Amino acid sequence: MRSILFSTAVTVALSAALVTATPAMAAEPRHDDGHDDDRRSSFDLQAHRGGRGEWTEESTAAFARSLEVGVSTLELDTHLTRDDQVVVWHDDIMTAAKCADTAPVFAGDPAFPYAGDRVRDLTLAQIRTMDCGFQQLPGFPTQTAIAGNRIALLQDVFGLVDDYDAERVRLNVETKVEVAGPDGADEMAALTRAVVGEIEGSGLAERTTVQSFDWASLNLTREIAPDLALVALSSGDDWLGVGAPGVSPNLGGIDIDTFHGSLAQAAAAQGYDVISPSFASATPAMIAEAHSLGLPVIPWTVNEPADVTTLMDEGVDGIITDYPTRVRQIMADRGLTLPSPYTR
Repeated sequence: MRSILFSTAVTVALSAALVTATPAMAAEPRHDDGHDDDRRSSFDLQAHRGGRGEWTEESTAAFARSLEVGVSTLELDTHLTRDDQVVVWHDDIMTAAKCADTAPVFAGDPAFPYAGDRVRDLTLAQIRTMDCGFQQLPGFPTQTAIAGNRIALLQDVFGLVDDYDAERVRLNVETKVEVAGPDGADEMAALTRAVVGEIEGSGLAERTTVQSFDWASLNLTREIAPDLALVALSSGDDWLGVGAPGVSPNLGGIDIDTFHGSLAQAAAAQGYDVISPSFASATPAMIAEAHSLGLPVIPWTVNEPADVTTLMDEGVDGIITDYPTRVRQIMADRGLTLPSPYTR
């Protein structure tokens, strides 16, 4: 298996220089013990969807604000439009609660209104007529709504990192596959190939990881771009298929029970570089096992301070959070080295 440490940390994202990790190094606790400056600077603060608890999710404004606050990694999702453009957005559907129609892209467009349609069924021009920051997202009362926000392209986010000269910031890019297994294979392949092409053309491939809940997408990424680091997403035992008969479409056709129901063992056997479980499923035993196999653990999506501190104490290598400012303060309180803020 591959086992990779990143230049500033064991993290979800690659920095410019890669070094080989040993299981002993990866198994060391990542919380500050007052002795090891390297561990002190290793914690990976990832802004989930650009920090959706603080700004309109996946907006260029959110990514810019996260760079200005100071995060290690910008975490984001990707979909493919009808005209094969890679857009940065989480939902399969242009949800009316998030994106409001303004006007058709041309008079008499039979597809209008666009709200409620799949991203894959709309062109980039159609999608970009929509205001995707017109209101605060329910459940996030402190979120600043970015009125008039238009959905970004993946290349826009890469360009933003370049504009800020954010030379130590990394990107964790999810291929948002909607249907795992044979029924979704064509869409998965189209999205994965397009995303990998954008990454390789960005000049930031050494600082970018590909993550997915569809491990077939990770396997295809490894086939077409073997140098990209891969992050195995998981959302718990039911999703993994622990105890269920047969292979799992989520896991690219493997049976998790072959690996004793272990996310870490399965990911290591596939040659992935990081595991990213739901935080509720990230136990001390899982973290220890992953570290023994040379795999960093970056749970999602961790927002409550008590959960953040518990996971830090248990030795996770980073946190994916909707509230990067909040987690940054916890890092400061614990004496961890903070990621650099950037300005334009």
